[in-house]
Amino acid sequence: MPKVACFQIPGLTCWFWSNDHEPPHFHVKRDGEWELRVKFLESVDQMFELVWGAEPKAKLLRKITQAVAENRMNLLAEWEANVNQ
Repeated sequence: MPKVACFQIPGLTCWFWSNDHEPPHFHVKRDGEWELRVKFLESVDQMFELVWGAEPKAKLLRKITQAVAENRMNLLAEWEANVNQ
């Protein structure tokens, strides 16, 4: 379970499953509250998929969206290096 290395958001855990599926994505969770699948090459309205728990607050989704926008190419490089190799 490689962690996302190109950014961190305090209070959240972001990672890739090493044997995951397309489309390129990472997982993010707040322990005990929720988990999202973040399809970082998609548009904002298609980017987030709730895996379990309550929907995160809009402010936190904006932080994740900003981190993705600033690191999209790095995320793709990490996906290619860590998933299904």
